[in-house]
Amino acid sequence: MLILIIKFTQRNRIRFDVSHPVIGEAGEIVISKPLPNLPLGLWNDNDGSVYREKYFSKYPGVFAMGDYGMIHPVTKNWIICCRSDEALNPKGCRFGPSEIYNVVEILPEIQDCLCVPQYGKDTDERAVLFLKVRDGYSYNQDLISRVKKTIEKDCSYQHVPEVVLEVKDIPYNLSGKRTESVVKKIINKLPYSVDTIRNPEVLQYYWNIPELQGF
Repeated sequence: MLILIIKFTQRNRIRFDVSHPVIGEAGEIVISKPLPNLPLGLWNDNDGSVYREKYFSKYPGVFAMGDYGMIHPVTKNWIICCRSDEALNPKGCRFGPSEIYNVVEILPEIQDCLCVPQYGKDTDERAVLFLKVRDGYSYNQDLISRVKKTIEKDCSYQHVPEVVLEVKDIPYNLSGKRTESVVKKIINKLPYSVDTIRNPEVLQYYWNIPELQGF
């Protein structure tokens, strides 16, 4: 059985309901019962540990493939909205944000950066790159152009973010990793939790950004 689990925030904790499908709201697509075409394992994963980590670690006993979707309230058709992980797929090119970081952070002006997807009203996707500029340097159109040219040269045209914005700081989790998933949820107006964020005060910089409205 395919169902959607909707996430909502209550006292800074995300709760999940896998007992009832959510109609007319975006949620995460999961499989709560076995299906004939459900994969049994992965190649060279002899003990099944990689398979369990990949598909069953997020919600124990429930198969989650990392896709957000919605059941149309009238037609009951399924609409696939986006990925629930950090992967981006703008212009039909699927890539991880680290591919952007590896080339952008070489520029002397860039102290830190964060790249996340934004989803439009028609489920279109575009990449948004946030830049934290070093002291002594300026965020301007010349810097934006050089960032985009660097990404196009070292990655591809399809990797180039449609939107490049300056931000005062980048959020990190308790283990010292960038928290793309939380920022992605904020700019796409999805519920999120700050439980694992080391510096949650910086999330205010990602709320209601004018350049991201109306997409």
